[in-house]
Amino acid sequence: MKKLLFIGALALSTVTFANTKEEVKAENKQEVKTEKAAEVKELTPAQKEALASYFRWWSVAFKNACGSTTTVLFQSDNPDMSPGFNDELAYAVNSNYENC
Repeated sequence: MKKLLFIGALALSTVTFANTKEEVKAENKQEVKTEKAAEVKELTPAQKEALASYFRWWSVAFKNACGSTTTVLFQSDNPDMSPGFNDELAYAVNSNYENC
């Protein structure tokens, strides 16, 4: 009975985990295709300028919990001193207050 169980397990593992050379080659080709799709292209100066004008960055300096001065950059598309701007400013300060 043990021999039958051993032979059955061996046959099942052989059928389940065996790869042919063709399957391995196909997997390698798929990996190469995914690597080529991840190429990064550099932005042109016009695209960089448009991107900088689209995302407005602000900086704020404040004393953190340790007493040292921290400068934080945050993004806001709202006009200066508007309620939305103040919310984003408060979030930037509160989320970085404890970082020493």
